Amino acid sequence: MPKLTDTYARAYDCCDTIFIELGRFPTIDLIRERIGVNSPATIKKAMNEWTQHFAEKHFDKVNRPDIPVALTNAMDQAWKLAVVEAEKAYLGKAQVYLNRLSETEGEIAALAQEKGFLAATLAEARLHLGQGEEKVALLQRQVEEQGRINAELSGQVTDNAKKLAEQQVQFKEQEQRWQKQQEQDQAWFARRIVEEKQFMEEKWRDQVQRLKQQAAALNESETSLRGICAGLRQENQRLAVALVEAQKAKPGGHKFKPRLQGKNKA
Repeated sequence: MPKLTDTYARAYDCCDTIFIELGRFPTIDLIRERIGVNSPATIKKAMNEWTQHFAEKHFDKVNRPDIPVALTNAMDQAWKLAVVEAEKAYLGKAQVYLNRLSETEGEIAALAQEKGFLAATLAEARLHLGQGEEKVALLQRQVEEQGRINAELSGQVTDNAKKLAEQQVQFKEQEQRWQKQQEQDQAWFARRIVEEKQFMEEKWRDQVQRLKQQAAALNESETSLRGICAGLRQENQRLAVALVEAQKAKPGGHKFKPRLQGKNKA
């Protein structure tokens, strides 16, 4: 019996089931209802080959001259009785099997649902895991970059600390030089102030001495000028008297005005 496809095998086996349950040959509609597959060509092929095989077996039973017909019929009756008993036992076991199958199918459906939920959860977890791995990789790169920056900053801090120490030494030396220079400048300014004070005092004393000398000279000049002025007044008085006398001695004579400007200037 060739088995071309799963549909063919199920249709072929269904022929036996229909013949045993209904006691008649199967049809395409009956087989299609039982196997739940609408494939008339495949069902027709399986049904034809089953019918041919059934006819061959029945022909072998009928055309055996070495076995009596009564024995053949008895064997058929015994076989039918055995089939009925087997069918009863089969139906009980089949019902149990169907119940178990139903329970199993329920469990399988629950497991399938749980599997779907787990698959969705797993997909979501994988998605989150992928995102987490991307974030971890990004954070790792950021950590590496921050480490590099920290290393550079640490190097810069070391260099700056070294430069700061050098600058502090230089600043201290410069401060010492400035302090020394300031002390020298203060000493120089102090000496300079003393020297300037002495110079100004000497200059002031010289100036006072010169002013005293000038005042003495002016006093002498004033005394001399007073003597000259007194002499000039006496001379003016004498000339005025002489002029009066001269005018009295010569009436109508030419009157002249003595030029005393030159003497006054002298």
